[in-house]
Amino acid sequence: MSSVMFAVMLAIVMKSMISGVWGKMINDVVSFSSGYIQIHKKGYWAEQSIDNSFKAQQDLINVIDQHNDILSWAPRLESFSLASSQDKTKGVLINGIDPERENKTTKLAQKLTQGNYLEHHDQSVMVAEGLAKQLKLNLNDTIVLLGQGYHGNLAAGKYSVKAIVHMGVVELNQSMVWMPLELCQAYFSAEQMLSSISLILADENKMNIIRSELEALPASKGYEIMTWSEMLPELDQMVKGDSTAHYLVIYILYLVISFGVFGTLLMMMNERMHEFGILLAIGMKKRIIIFITLTEVVIMACIGTLVGSFIALPLLLYLAKHPIKFTGELAKVYESFGMEAILPPAIETSIFITQAYTVFFIVILLSIYPAYKIYKLKIIKALNT
Repeated sequence: MSSVMFAVMLAIVMKSMISGVWGKMINDVVSFSSGYIQIHKKGYWAEQSIDNSFKAQQDLINVIDQHNDILSWAPRLESFSLASSQDKTKGVLINGIDPERENKTTKLAQKLTQGNYLEHHDQSVMVAEGLAKQLKLNLNDTIVLLGQGYHGNLAAGKYSVKAIVHMGVVELNQSMVWMPLELCQAYFSAEQMLSSISLILADENKMNIIRSELEALPASKGYEIMTWSEMLPELDQMVKGDSTAHYLVIYILYLVISFGVFGTLLMMMNERMHEFGILLAIGMKKRIIIFITLTEVVIMACIGTLVGSFIALPLLLYLAKHPIKFTGELAKVYESFGMEAILPPAIETSIFITQAYTVFFIVILLSIYPAYKIYKLKIIKALNT
């Protein structure tokens, strides 16, 4: 029973850790960029111009607000401009945000290194740390922005720097400027217009279902609703490719488990060979002995599976609360991609059920060989064992 218990525990823990790492990575990436689902005007993804922005209908906003499976959503207005300070000029990405909703979605306030987070009616901006160094900007300095607004209007303005933000991705750290949404709309002459609405979901597995629900709404006409896998195909391919390697590791684990359980079953049968010989000698049918043996294996598998699952649960709960943290160069690699350098588990009912069922099936399958050995057993040979 202990071999089954440890097999189930190892299978659950390994699968949970693998799923947790990828789930955390995807969440870190999509929460800060596209969201699990993004709503924008048709044609915007092919040509990401401010002229392809849209005015969100209140009916759509109400549905998003009231949807139980949508944790948070962030409206954004994005476009490029030139930023100047003193004699320095650089192209930047202006990101108009709803400060409260953006922080719920991306935890942007946690990335501040200096200053205070934006508020709705601020007339100031936040600047990425790398950009601030290039333009030699400090808190309360003035940054001048110049660009093209909505439908060819001139976009120009000067704003004080309220905060400096550290971004893990180098390109973003050297080019991002954040404004309150209303200020950004005024700067681009795009009152009430949005580039996109990014949605963060409670359960990624419901992503396609929620997308279909939103597409079916009358208020969604004229909008394009895309999932993160469509917007970030490189990340999707990387996840799928690495998942193949992870499945190979899981299959190797199953192979090791099979050898361990098979050895336990053989030992259990060989230790009772003399007992089986006596039972056959007094007239017991082989099919009854086989039935009893298989029943014992099933009971052993059931108890081992349950105990292994119950042992794995508190271990995973502990790791979820106190995840393994990477240090050194590996931590720097994670942080360079804007990801937290931790190894969190995924605690999902499906993982427990799938792994427990798989190990249980392996045990039952392996029990066929001992049953076959009993079927071929000779009384004299068994008594002399």
